[in-house]
Amino acid sequence: MSEKLDFYNSLELTLLEAENLIADGVNNSKSLFHTPVLSTFVNKTISTRTVVLREFNAKKRILRFHTDNRSGKIDELKENSISSIHGYDPDLKVQIRLKGKTYIHIEDEISKNAWSQSREMSKVCYSVKDSPGLKISSPESFDIVKEEIDIELGYENFAVLLFCYDSLEFLFLKGAGHRRSLFDWSSNQLKSSWLIP
Repeated sequence: MSEKLDFYNSLELTLLEAENLIADGVNNSKSLFHTPVLSTFVNKTISTRTVVLREFNAKKRILRFHTDNRSGKIDELKENSISSIHGYDPDLKVQIRLKGKTYIHIEDEISKNAWSQSREMSKVCYSVKDSPGLKISSPESFDIVKEEIDIELGYENFAVLLFCYDSLEFLFLKGAGHRRSLFDWSSNQLKSSWLIP
């Protein structure tokens, strides 16, 4: 984060700061924006889980995540794509909340490209022999032994989630005065505003 805090009283620079923090989360595993929280609807309740940020396109307002296509979140998102992303860094004292929709890609060009760019250690996760979240009597029988599997076969269980946001809320906590702002693209034109923290 900028040491000068140039964004402190500028909406334009605040949005740029938010985008920079999210972008840093793609490759910086120490950034808390590398592992934000994704929330989706499950009937009349909300389901929340931590995801790993794989790519960020600020211009198109898209974040990319990977998941197992047998996981419960796939059906949840097919039922209702409305979702949100939340990240908070206690050292920076910055919270970023994004609202939008999540789109699923399975066995298409987007998923093929993402799979080809994935590291071997990431691909191994998709070789587990049944659906994530399924109740089992013993975990040992589901341990993966790399020498006994063909990692590339895990692609059939691989899915890409593209989260497209139309709302970004930024909160910065500072003793001299907090700053909270909202950036909204829902009318296809950016509307920026300060909010009371």
